[in-house]
Amino acid sequence: MGAVGARRRWLVAVAGLALAAAACSGGGGGSGSDDPLSGNTFENPATEKILTFTGVGKAHISGTLTLPQNAKGPVPAVLIVPSPGLTNRDGRTVGAPIDNLYKDLSKSFVNAGMATFRYDHRGAGASTLDPGVVPTWDDMVSDAQDALKFLGERNEVDGTRLSLVGHEMSGPIALKLAAADNRVKSVVLVAAPGRPLVDVWAGEFQALSGQQSADDLRALVANLETTGSFPPRDAMRPDQQTLLPIGQDALYKGMFAADPLADAKAVKVPVLIALGDKSTSISAEDASRIGKALGGTSEVVTAANATATLQTLKAAPARVVPGTPAT
Repeated sequence: MGAVGARRRWLVAVAGLALAAAACSGGGGGSGSDDPLSGNTFENPATEKILTFTGVGKAHISGTLTLPQNAKGPVPAVLIVPSPGLTNRDGRTVGAPIDNLYKDLSKSFVNAGMATFRYDHRGAGASTLDPGVVPTWDDMVSDAQDALKFLGERNEVDGTRLSLVGHEMSGPIALKLAAADNRVKSVVLVAAPGRPLVDVWAGEFQALSGQQSADDLRALVANLETTGSFPPRDAMRPDQQTLLPIGQDALYKGMFAADPLADAKAVKVPVLIALGDKSTSISAEDASRIGKALGGTSEVVTAANATATLQTLKAAPARVVPGTPAT
């Protein structure tokens, strides 16, 4: 497979569609170090602010509010909900390749005239957790709800015109918020599952490492559901150890128990379902399931030759064999 491209050309189209949905419902309107939780630096201090709100359990959640250049008056805004786990506001996750998806999304939305707010999950980046506190799935949902409330109350933002981006397992969280809050005018889902998470991951492990790997994952999840914890990491297959960070067992138990479609029928606003056609995990089946479950209008848009995070794949350089005539 080719190398990942440096730009997500498709993001501009995603931003434009989401902006149009919000406007119709209520008005007009890179690179880094090897540390997956570093960053959070300003690119344009005149339009960016580091802000903090208090989440459940008095956790201090840090995020970045980015405003359009020369914004006049309150503007519509997008809350980018990070996928649960050790994920920061730019989209970097412990144990995964560096990928600034959320920062790239923010740029596209801001260029389209919308403010954005993206935040570090509790215990990641600049968001704090007291020693010994273990994050849960309910905490992730609560933090997203608090972030939406916090964003909607900002003077720079038109709190009646809010949109949501949900990525991977924050997709179900975005749908839950949209179903309950009439200030949300549109939703964008990026690589969101339409099946239980164990089915998604088992399918990927089967494709990458074979049936035994998928079976072992299902056994791990069954053990988690029964005991509340995973076995010691050195007892797992090497290809599964980094996927399941230490200290996150309670969070993953909630994630695996979550129904991705539980709130979809109650969502009445436009939903854009985005996926890359080279994704090895989230597929057209997931998008179809979500679309059928939604109670409002939805559209599925597939990024050609792109990964699950919408990065365009570049073709590998052609191998030149010495003595081969040039064409």
